[in-house]
Amino acid sequence: MIKVTIKDIARQFKVSTTTVSNALNGKPGVGKTARKKIVQMAKKMGYQPNYFARGLVSRQSYAIGLTIANISDPFSAELALGVYEKANELGYTMMLFNTNYNLGNETKCLEILKSKGVDGIILATVTQDDSNIDSLDEIQMPYVLVNRLILNPKKANRIDSVSVDDYGSFYQAAKHLCRMGHQNIAMIAGDMDVSTAIALTHGANEAFTEYGVTIPSDLFIECGFSRERAYQAAKAIFSKKNRPTAILIQGDNMALGVREAAYEIGIKIPDDLAIVGLDDINISSLAGIELTTIRQNQYKMGATGAQLLINKIKGEDHSGISNKIVMESDLIIRKTCGFHLKGYVK
Repeated sequence: MIKVTIKDIARQFKVSTTTVSNALNGKPGVGKTARKKIVQMAKKMGYQPNYFARGLVSRQSYAIGLTIANISDPFSAELALGVYEKANELGYTMMLFNTNYNLGNETKCLEILKSKGVDGIILATVTQDDSNIDSLDEIQMPYVLVNRLILNPKKANRIDSVSVDDYGSFYQAAKHLCRMGHQNIAMIAGDMDVSTAIALTHGANEAFTEYGVTIPSDLFIECGFSRERAYQAAKAIFSKKNRPTAILIQGDNMALGVREAAYEIGIKIPDDLAIVGLDDINISSLAGIELTTIRQNQYKMGATGAQLLINKIKGEDHSGISNKIVMESDLIIRKTCGFHLKGYVK
């Protein structure tokens, strides 16, 4: 098979190889329409960039790393897809590592990425005060946080990040349940050493305080964002004499575990129990599931994180201040909360 080169594409369009190179690598000097046509033609002709040759010239690897907590979680998978596709569009490859919520694993992943000579790293950090951040700062490795924040103000002020308004997300969700008249509510949390779980819990508690709702300590259970642990937690909750009428869950994947536990013992959703999740993963909208949830655009979060990182790598951000992009979220009302049965009473 004959390898297609930039020269071949340039001859096709009757332009210089520099123009084609700039178009394919996202560099300035090419109009939007021309860039689009060149990229489409390159794909049609089967052009494959020679990253090794580019690296020799620029002393860059044109590769970025991504660490996520759990690739089996649909939220993480969608976020990773956003990073991958945006990086690919901008002429970069992506190396993916799974930390399994373990700081030691994350340290090993970052060491491998640094040894591979990646140009930058996107992290969904394991904890809210991640010690690995210091090692990246020491070697001046460009990095961006996605869906996670460092809560230490001294560190946070200088870190670029793309996140969702988690506080506002669960304020909305908790308020929704309270307005429907629920007073006896349980909450299944992720990991309270992670910024997302901390913000989600604070947001929910703000709404609960406004409506005079208190969650007993035995109805607040950390499940590490695990579907299996949420399933087990739900079983424990359902065994209580004063069983809650609603459960607020910090992740749709965990909500599916709660749903499974409920159906196993004959609890009807939403007649006997209202549940509200978070993330709006693809399966949440399927007929028969129809999970009420908070929509967070994880694909866009990943793509935005990749764009932000590559801008840093290219030196295109000259502001001198950290970028903190916070995305809004939306309450998606479906059948599992029972709103269609009685609406709001408060």
